[in-house]
Formats: sequence, structure tokens, C-alpha cells
Amino acid sequence: MRSYLECIPCFMSQALRAARIAQLDDEQTLKLLRIVGGKIKDIQLSDPPPKTGKMIYSLVAEISGKRDPYEEVKREHIEFALKMLPFMEGYIRDAPDPVDAAMRVAAAGNIIDLGARKTVENVQKVLEDALTLKHRRWDIDQLKSVLADAGKILVLGDNAGETVFDFAMMKTLRRVYPEAEIFFSVRGGPTINDATYEDAVRSRIDEVATIISTGSDAPGILMDEVSAEFLEIFNSADVVISKGQGNYETLNDAPRPIFFVMTVKCEVVARHLNLPEGSSVLYFHPGGNPSERMTD
Repeated sequence: MRSYLECIPCFMSQALRAARIAQLDDEQTLKLLRIVGGKIKDIQLSDPPPKTGKMIYSLVAEISGKRDPYEEVKREHIEFALKMLPFMEGYIRDAPDPVDAAMRVAAAGNIIDLGARKTVENVQKVLEDALTLKHRRWDIDQLKSVLADAGKILVLGDNAGETVFDFAMMKTLRRVYPEAEIFFSVRGGPTINDATYEDAVRSRIDEVATIISTGSDAPGILMDEVSAEFLEIFNSADVVISKGQGNYETLNDAPRPIFFVMTVKCEVVARHLNLPEGSSVLYFHPGGNPSERMTD
């Protein structure tokens, strides 16, 4: 998905939000905003938004002097989510359709903004609400149809913390489809609160899947930056399940089929999908370049 004019002020908001999460002081934050503002003139609308996001988050790391400015925040989110894991697993275990329930848990992980939660009890209440949410689009029948014969499943990870929800989902897929080999991709380096290899291990994902790196620290899947290993698995997987909006923004025109599990978190993507902002979806992309729904 290309960038739109509406994305430009959002890039500045992302920079400010990233600075706050990284605990930059006012002078450092102002420096970041000035640099990002100066670089906006060079943004190409043909580029997907995560390409600009990569630039912003690398600047945050440079200004903060930390390789992973969000390491502590990610660790807290994972610890929070692990405390909710028994609830997630119980929900899946008691459901009449465990695959559907597992995908709803995975979707709930993308709905919940762990950074805005203060207590585990509060998060669990939000999780309960997320699991009972009426999804705007839910292509579960198509997903189960291809999972039945899948030999290789690739899950494209998103945020740390959300990874625990993905663990619960993949644990279920491994039980229901024991013949399938499962892979889970993480970012090739720290970028905001997206999951790295270390975050995936903390989330126990190594117990249910082979963890692979995209080879890039972009907050999405930029095909001109991914590793040869990732590309081979991406192309050969029988099923690709993609988590989060950043992955959608870089893969919505991919030539291969993909199941997107995401919450529509901005006006641009909402209009692109012709869905209300805030919608939670399991959306089947059959492959190919969809016609753009927006104009400048």
C-alpha cells in the first residue's frame, strides 16, 4: 500500500509517540521532530508507510543512544501477556471450534494496546471484551480449508506482547494440524515495539514454531530488504498468516494469498479496506494487486 497525503501528519505523530515511549527528553524530542520534518519533503507517496516508519524509528535509536529503546517496554508487555496466558488457553480449550477461538485470541492481541494498560486485571477485562467483539470480516472458513492440507505455515509477527497471543494461537494450530511445520517471523533488528528474536523466545514461541528473521528492521515486510531465507519460506509456505497493520501496509498487493489478522487503526487503511476504523478482521487476500480505493 502506498502512502497518502493523510499519512504525512501521522508520521510526525508517530515520531512524537515513539519519542515518548523511548523516554526522550524535550530537547531530544524536538531534535527528532526537526529531523523528521526536514526529511518529509523527500518522502515518496509510492512508498509504503512502514518505509518512512523505519526511518523514524532508526532516528529514535540514534538520538537515544540505545540499540533497542523499547526493550524495557516490550519486556513489560510480554510479562503482562504471559500472566493472561492461562485465560487465553482456557478460552480456546472450552470453545466448540478451537481454530476459530485461537484466531480470535490472536486478533485480540492486535486489538489490545498493552501500552495503555496499567494492571493485569484491566488487560484481562479488555481481553474478554475483545474476544466477544463482532468482527467486521472473518474469513475463518477459507483459512480452515487451506490449513487442512497445509504442510508449512508461516505466521508474520507484529508487536512484542502480542506474541504471547500468537503463541496460544500457534500452539492450537500445532495440536490440530500436527503434520504442519510452523514458522514465525520477527524483525531483523529493533524497531519500536515490534518483536525481535529475543522477544519471541521470551514469549515461548520457540516451543511451538521455528523463529526466523525477516532480515530487515522495517516495521513491516519490505520485500526488497528481506533475507533469502525469509523469502524462500514466504514463497513456499502453504499458508501465510500476517499479524498487524504494518505488515498489511507492505503486503496488501502481494502476488500470493495471505490471511491478514489486524485491527484497522487509521483512517487511511480504513478507507483502503472500505471498513470502519477500529474494525478487527481476519481478511483473506487471494493474491494480486487490488485496485486502489483512495485518491490524493
